[in-house]
Amino acid sequence: MKEKFLEAFKALGFKLEDLDGTALGFHYEGRSLLLLPNEEDEEFLNIALPCVVETGDVDEEKFNEVKEKLNSTLKYVKTYKAFGGLTMFYERELIGSEDLKDVIRRMILHLEAGHFFLHHRLLSTKDDDDSGSTGNSDVTEIIESSDEDIA
Repeated sequence: MKEKFLEAFKALGFKLEDLDGTALGFHYEGRSLLLLPNEEDEEFLNIALPCVVETGDVDEEKFNEVKEKLNSTLKYVKTYKAFGGLTMFYERELIGSEDLKDVIRRMILHLEAGHFFLHHRLLSTKDDDDSGSTGNSDVTEIIESSDEDIA
């Protein structure tokens, strides 16, 4: 299955770079992402957007608040403290004969939407939050419009 993953990434134009045997790195829209292999379950695909917020950039209380808010709000993207900061993960078990290119595209778009949500909603100032300029519906709209583009 690992070979199918590699072929799908190559078909999408991504150059995967081995990072000390622990992960494969690739770039999308100026961001570095990771393909994390799962030795126990080859049908499991895990893509990470590492260190979207560094641990030292916000105090520990705000850091944990942001992490919990993201985990409770976003359906597929989960955040953990990893790689020196807040890292977003999209983990998915593949079912049947899914089109890997479409699955990978969607996973990356959901990570991008999570990154947008983080920076435009949760890390904004109190005044920005009160204006209501960016809400949860914005993230949903981005994901839905992106999913339509893929289909």
